[in-house]
Amino acid sequence: MTPRVLLICYYFPPLGGAGVGRPLSLFRLLPSHGIQCDVLTVKPVAYRVFEPELLEGLDTTRIHRAGSRDPQRLLRLAGIRRVRETHIRRAGWISNLFFPDPKIGWVAPAVRLARRLVRENNYMAMISTSPPISCHLVAQAIHGETGLPWIADFRDFWISHKIEDVFADQSRRERAWELIGTIKDRAAVVTTCNPAISEYLGGGEVIFNGYDDTLAQLWQPPVDGTTVNIGLLGTFDELVPIEPLLRVLAMLRRASPELFERIRLLQVGRVDTGWFRALLQEHALTEVCTMHGFQDRRRSIEILSEASLFYFGLASAKERGIVPSRLFDLFASGRPILAALPPGSVVADLLEESGNACIFDPSDAGSVEKAVDFVGDLMQEHLSGELSITACPTYAQPFTATAMVARFAELTKAL
Repeated sequence: MTPRVLLICYYFPPLGGAGVGRPLSLFRLLPSHGIQCDVLTVKPVAYRVFEPELLEGLDTTRIHRAGSRDPQRLLRLAGIRRVRETHIRRAGWISNLFFPDPKIGWVAPAVRLARRLVRENNYMAMISTSPPISCHLVAQAIHGETGLPWIADFRDFWISHKIEDVFADQSRRERAWELIGTIKDRAAVVTTCNPAISEYLGGGEVIFNGYDDTLAQLWQPPVDGTTVNIGLLGTFDELVPIEPLLRVLAMLRRASPELFERIRLLQVGRVDTGWFRALLQEHALTEVCTMHGFQDRRRSIEILSEASLFYFGLASAKERGIVPSRLFDLFASGRPILAALPPGSVVADLLEESGNACIFDPSDAGSVEKAVDFVGDLMQEHLSGELSITACPTYAQPFTATAMVARFAELTKAL
């Protein structure tokens, strides 16, 4: 009989965005390691982005959905399918009304469904992946009842930020750390998606997120021409700022107006268009930016294959331990990366190791000037036909979805 695991995750297609990448890869690729994977997730909820095409060609009979009384599920039952990113940010205070997170209303129905699935299937193990932390509560309950081995996977510190940044009152912080301790004690293995999270939790094997190996083959080199496109992939907001790039381009315009005339920006991803256009207008860059908005993953690569350079940014020291999944897609593209980052961030370490990036501190004038020079030099290379770009370069290959899932398979078989 083929070994089976139960993967417990709230965010899963048709929900889209970066948060579904890790569980979707596990569902798709564990069978190639001789392990069948069943998914326990939530019934349809209101969300900001949907990618139903991610389920095409997959065995959806192995995806099991539990009801819930959490806010996103209740909105969907009320007829609201999509919520905007700005609405989610404004409603952030709601998180403090729930413990451990707003998805606690999913736990009881998910546990009931998990019990039935465990009775009907001879699972060798469970994998729960957060956020939300509530996923670990489901696995913890089933482990307590059955003794089924359990891998607890953390894709974030807590929700996005650390416990002390999520909860204002000390009593909730203490409860949160107590829960983390219980999860660590009862899970057979704790995994995290980057070393900062592992350090914060006091342990855990680091398994980085990975880009889709198959989709990565779609990247094409940019076409030689008289313009140089800078790619902007994914969400930009107060956590992932775009303004440092706009400042660099404004300085390039003053220093080398003839080069600046060749620049174009290609935006693909979710963004508050009003906020974004206001920034472009403030820096007199509206005419150089083409906004494509959210696109499916194949179309995103098609559009952004025209780019010769990507921009990436994190706002402050608070985000030092955040490693957005898009970073690995940028690695797969083979393009140089201009990155505005706080000193000492995990992303900065990864970019430095790649050898194909310029990292600058937006608060340091000399560092910003270095970024201006980097963009100017790269433009000269492109315009002279000397810029060489190869998809899936050597430095990107450790960060494939295949490598990520292979490590999970090894851990599962060792339980």
